[in-house]
Amino acid sequence: MSTKVKLLLVICSVFVAAIAVGSNMGFKLNYALLTNTDNNNINWVAIPYFDNYTAAEDICTDINTVDCTAGLASSIAYFDTATNSASTHGCGLPKNNFNIDAGRGYALSVTAGTCTWKIVGSHNDNYDATSGVSFATNTDNNNINWISVPYHSTAAVAESVCIGINANCANIVSSVAYFDTATNSASTHGCGLPKNNFNVLPGRALAVSVTAAGSSCWHPAHY
Repeated sequence: MSTKVKLLLVICSVFVAAIAVGSNMGFKLNYALLTNTDNNNINWVAIPYFDNYTAAEDICTDINTVDCTAGLASSIAYFDTATNSASTHGCGLPKNNFNIDAGRGYALSVTAGTCTWKIVGSHNDNYDATSGVSFATNTDNNNINWISVPYHSTAAVAESVCIGINANCANIVSSVAYFDTATNSASTHGCGLPKNNFNVLPGRALAVSVTAAGSSCWHPAHY
């Protein structure tokens, strides 16, 4: 039995138990990985807060040996606020096999072609109160933080993400963006403004710009 199937069975068990307490929820998302050659074929992805991945290479392996053609995923990165730059792991290589952390968004680079990646996981309800998503400032890169929004988030549009984080974290968010593979560029919504209030979609990571740091302050609202 594959590890992904085992996790799905565990999630199903959790989901059945959750019906009585109104708590957790399991997910299986078919996520289309697309090419966009002007930006290294990057896809910004968000994974559930509880998942089967410990390190970056686990995601590479899942894509390249389970769901897609071998070698389709070439690298995975996250934005390291400590260094003000992307931290990248090359699939199949030992270097920089960083940990996969709840609430953090990732950039996946793929080779030519497309594939549907089946993402399996559930939400970690510790993030409702005891744990939280942190934000850091990094002035060289517009104080950007890459985040993952829960798949069952109550935030339907970008402004809802602004409102939710700002309610928890003392009004630190100034804008929210996602990478639009159709235009090969970031699509940005300024918090409090009517323009480009894009939809929040399961599996799509967001880049949040902040005006100040916030330590474990965001507890994402969800159904």
